[in-house]
Amino acid sequence: MDGSPAASFNLPRPGRCLSAVLATLSVVGILSALFVAWIPAAAFVFNGLTCQLGSAFHQPWRLLTSGLLTSPEHWGHLLFSLLGLYFLGAPLDKRWGPWRFLRLLLLSVLMGNLVTIAADRWLPADSQPRFHPGLVYGPSAAIAAIAVAWSREYPDSIVNLFFFVPLRGKMLLWITIGFCVLDLVYPSAMPEGVLAPFGGVITGLLLGGSPSLTRTAWLHLRLALLKRRSGSVRVQDVLSSRPPRRSRTGGPPLRVVSGGLDEVLKKRTPPKDKRYLN
Repeated sequence: MDGSPAASFNLPRPGRCLSAVLATLSVVGILSALFVAWIPAAAFVFNGLTCQLGSAFHQPWRLLTSGLLTSPEHWGHLLFSLLGLYFLGAPLDKRWGPWRFLRLLLLSVLMGNLVTIAADRWLPADSQPRFHPGLVYGPSAAIAAIAVAWSREYPDSIVNLFFFVPLRGKMLLWITIGFCVLDLVYPSAMPEGVLAPFGGVITGLLLGGSPSLTRTAWLHLRLALLKRRSGSVRVQDVLSSRPPRRSRTGGPPLRVVSGGLDEVLKKRTPPKDKRYLN
């Protein structure tokens, strides 16, 4: 058994990390809608958590807190964000553990915002307005990262896309990339920015799988450094938790040294006067 999730319509049980993320996203999404629509004086809370491209590096918390926000204008953004995180995130949270799963979410949101900021600064000012949003927010980068990481972790498992289209994990990777490309083609209003999902795809490719591409690159780098120190290091020495046993080379050969009390007594001449022997 490889721990692959079975293809069924049973609702997966989220772990503690995913449950906390879903609860936080729900509370923040509902409160944001209340503040913006009903309490305009408190709308500064929502604006303070969004990622404003002009001041993102001066206020770095926005690069992460923007992933907790959803559109206050319609509940559909919040609902589909919760569904996207839940269905594919529950198996990853259970298999990876909370810290690795949370690291994937945080880095994907960060990468999505960095890609959006880079496009805003590098592309010409007269290019498409969708590449120059004033501010961005939303978890679409995290959803894309979860989909890509799931496809790398379970490449031969079946997932029911839209609840009735069965797809293997390998195909889900290309389907996710295809949806990201379609967001560039169609002028849909994405509060996250049309390029943010590509940041999630990159994060999912780097951190998904066991071992991930990031860990594999780190192990190869570690092996290269150890080989530079010693030419006799093997891959097993790098992966093993025990330190390698070093052989003694260049030392003198072992030999037996004669001597001791018996040898001394044999060579000793007995005295002529034996009165003092007892």
